[in-house]
Amino acid sequence: MPEHQKIRNIVIIGAGNLATHLALALHRKGVNVIQVLNRTRHAGERLARRVGAGYTDDFRAADLGADLFLLAVSDSSIEEVAKNLQLKAQLLVHTSGSVDLSVLKNASLNIGVFYPLQTFSKEKRINFSNIPVCIEANTKENEEKLVQLARLLSNKVQILSSSQRKVLHMTAVFAGNFSSFMYTIAEDLLKKHDIPFSLLKPLIQQTAATAKNEDVFSRQTGPAVREDTKIIDEHLEMLSKHGVYMEIYDLISKSIIKHKNRNDQL
Repeated sequence: MPEHQKIRNIVIIGAGNLATHLALALHRKGVNVIQVLNRTRHAGERLARRVGAGYTDDFRAADLGADLFLLAVSDSSIEEVAKNLQLKAQLLVHTSGSVDLSVLKNASLNIGVFYPLQTFSKEKRINFSNIPVCIEANTKENEEKLVQLARLLSNKVQILSSSQRKVLHMTAVFAGNFSSFMYTIAEDLLKKHDIPFSLLKPLIQQTAATAKNEDVFSRQTGPAVREDTKIIDEHLEMLSKHGVYMEIYDLISKSIIKHKNRNDQL
């Protein structure tokens, strides 16, 4: 891509976790964050100072000379904020995993998606190099611009349609949010019996390491994959006073058995 077509100057809309990490990461890579636009002054000014940018809470004062307007706001706010920017042909992208590209179609002639697949916390510095960044755009030229920008941050850049990205986001809930809640259940049950959660950490680390391989289910262990109904029933009895935990254990165990038997028949 010719130098003059690359994205060099960016306006960040938002100052939350994702906006902060993207602004800082792009700034470190030499991309100019020229303005932070955020409704909450304190958070917006703080982020602007960190990247040497201007700040405004006025949509009418957005710097229309930017090469890219990057929306890092809540999913429910994307459409409204995009329209308030009053853009014409400036490249406008959102960063959501679950919102369709078309939500931006009335906000600008040039639109896209720049979705990093990761959870973000302001307190924890993020290394973007291994974080997948998923790209979508309404033209090949815009797609190429966003791919080039993403490659400044990540070694894993993937072009996905809106429907594919929504599937990815949904599966991330299983792999990330739900698995994290399984740890919460384990921790809660252990506390009730005065057992330290730290005893499970080597197992958790080993499980996470195993999940790095393909064909994850082939490495599944435990009573369900062995169809050890005696142990399963014993565990369900132990959980009988814990209501929903027993239901979760039963449902997941049945799902594992069903998945195993289906694969055995292939």
